[in-house]
Amino acid sequence: MNTKAMREEQAQGPIDALLLTEVAAGNQEAFAGIIRRHNQRMFRIARSIVTDDAEAMDAVQEAFIAAYERLGDLKDPAALGVWLGRIVRNTALMRLRSARRYLFMDDSDLENVMELSVLQLPQRSPDGEVANIQLRRLLEQCIDELPDAFRTVFVLRAVDECSTSDTAEILEIEQATVKTRFHRAKRLIQQRLLACAEATGVGVHEFAGHRCDTIVHNVMEALRQKQLR
Repeated sequence: MNTKAMREEQAQGPIDALLLTEVAAGNQEAFAGIIRRHNQRMFRIARSIVTDDAEAMDAVQEAFIAAYERLGDLKDPAALGVWLGRIVRNTALMRLRSARRYLFMDDSDLENVMELSVLQLPQRSPDGEVANIQLRRLLEQCIDELPDAFRTVFVLRAVDECSTSDTAEILEIEQATVKTRFHRAKRLIQQRLLACAEATGVGVHEFAGHRCDTIVHNVMEALRQKQLR
């Protein structure tokens, strides 16, 4: 994790603790602040598993509702992000299994995948913004085509800049496994493509604006309806 990401992670702890205290005191609206703070990472985790925007949003909403009902299980407020990550991961996996689309593969099987290195970058447009959109879409396509186990590790480590230890905790696997899968995922994604993405500052699976607002509204409305029952 780079220095900027580390500072952001460290800054989240005290704010999360304050919001959790407000929620525990009966201020349900404080949970909306928690949702907004963690929406981006939760969406990326879900999206890396279900590879569909609408399914990912449903999984995130379901996970946040489940998290609210289980806040008493959280022992360390500083670990909120990792704890939420586990919940959304499990929720997304359950949605895949219920749709009979989830297939477990051993690491040896994961090597038998489409070779991504043959992908070529599109011609750059004179309009930088258009080029960034094209590149982002190509990046997302490459990530979507990674094997299931590689894809979530790659999104957490490379896109969301999670540490190896946090990624291992979220996915409930060994740190050595995280390192191996991340290395293999990077090998499958063309180095030139990654370098270009870093140089242009392209975001992947961005989750802001109306989509973030939609999840906040839906989760908070669901919690209010539960209280009325």
